[in-house]
Amino acid sequence: RFPELFRKMALEGAEIICVPAEWPIPRQEHWRTLLRARAIENQLFVVAANCCGQQGKLEFCGMSLILSARGDILAEKDECNAEIVATIDQDEMVAYRKQIQCYTDRRPEIYGTLP
Repeated sequence: RFPELFRKMALEGAEIICVPAEWPIPRQEHWRTLLRARAIENQLFVVAANCCGQQGKLEFCGMSLILSARGDILAEKDECNAEIVATIDQDEMVAYRKQIQCYTDRRPEIYGTLP
């Protein structure tokens, strides 16, 4: 839910962003969709681990993911205490960034800086 943070890190050279989170079951599709959007719009890998199980009145969905810079799911588990592993191809990310140059198309002079 904080695209500005991802963009800031991407502009500073991040190629992989790790996201620890606590998304409850009712919003599990938001979690998955927003992670894919962050990977795609910033052309970077996202490694995301979500809390799993019951805590008080909240039940968390698990659903840990590893996403490519294109937003493809490289690994995914929705089980508690699961381990996920994926091979990350940095050359593929670099080629994708050359193919679709979203950073050079930015126009911050139009929208300014964020507060």
